[in-house]
Amino acid sequence: MVTEKILVVDDESTICDSVKKILSRKGYDVENTLNATDAIEKMKKVKYDILITDLMMPNVSGMELIELVKKYYPEIDVLVITGYATIETAVKATKLGVLDYIQKPFTPTELTDRIQKAVELRNNRNKVEEKKEKKEINDDYETIDVDMPFVIKEIEKATSSDFVNRLTRSDIPISKKYSVTIQCVKGSRECKIFTKTRTECKGECIEIKKEKKALLKKGLNTQNFEGLIDVDMPFNLTEVENEIGSDYLDCMDRSDYPRAALYGKNAETRKSILVVDDEPIVCHSVRRILSKQNCSVEEAFDVDIAYQKMKNNKYDLIFLDLKMPKKNGMDVLTSIKANYPDTPVIMITGYGSIDKAIEAAKLGAYQFIPKPFTPEELKEIALEALA
Repeated sequence: MVTEKILVVDDESTICDSVKKILSRKGYDVENTLNATDAIEKMKKVKYDILITDLMMPNVSGMELIELVKKYYPEIDVLVITGYATIETAVKATKLGVLDYIQKPFTPTELTDRIQKAVELRNNRNKVEEKKEKKEINDDYETIDVDMPFVIKEIEKATSSDFVNRLTRSDIPISKKYSVTIQCVKGSRECKIFTKTRTECKGECIEIKKEKKALLKKGLNTQNFEGLIDVDMPFNLTEVENEIGSDYLDCMDRSDYPRAALYGKNAETRKSILVVDDEPIVCHSVRRILSKQNCSVEEAFDVDIAYQKMKNNKYDLIFLDLKMPKKNGMDVLTSIKANYPDTPVIMITGYGSIDKAIEAAKLGAYQFIPKPFTPEELKEIALEALA
């Protein structure tokens, strides 16, 4: 039995009436309104499952309505219907969390199929959430062992989660697994002595005393001890920073050697970009445009080379062509988001369509740019992604 309650928002009354007639015949409970303001008031009073909204409306636009719904009523699934479909609006709506994007004019079959798909997705999601809630409830009352029938959550409250994590099926805590070093306030460092005794040193920190003695043995002045990098590297931190920069200094640790792999990675002035496109002219164009924006741009004309570069380097932004010889751009996008989820990916293609733009956005693409693009368009989108 259909139980979904649907709200339709469109400033064209004929569209509202048509959608209501089509969906009501399928058993859905449908209400209409001609503007976003009334829609918001309705949602305050009634719980809806699905919202169908137009994008181009007076006063409050459909996009603004979507933003409000996703902020205050995230449980409502949103579908867009529009006669002014563009790649830009399709990507933006999808990134806001819109479930589907339907272009006018549409047939009754197209509409009902999309709604049915939305309902199925909603039901599947609800089932997963119900299972998750049941599991969480069961986990809350899970006991440690047959011979130790205590609830894990209660043991955590009485002791700590670290203690519970050390318990095995034999009910005996594994001491080696429980290893914590606590930072001493006086010495401003991790201190094993303080961890064991839970008391700070009387007077000067023991570890600092040891380091000062080591300096004295080498005939070094301990008066400026606080400013030195380490006992075995008695250089003043400020002087080293002024000479070679803070980025190099950030790579140094207690081993006295800079971690070479990190050197230069903390520099904020240059962003690292990878362009993956089998057309060299596109790669070169992107490199020339963005190099002027103080970006370091690398090129890859082949998918395998691109994968290798991503393994060896950390990129702040990736441009990816939709059609590549060895592998489909969507598959490459899926792989990138699986392995480097925090790296924004901008799709570029000469075969742009709204359906492809929506698919890319759902897979995690930051933006979708159809070729040809202007230098200004490229710079604007790139700088926005890097911000």
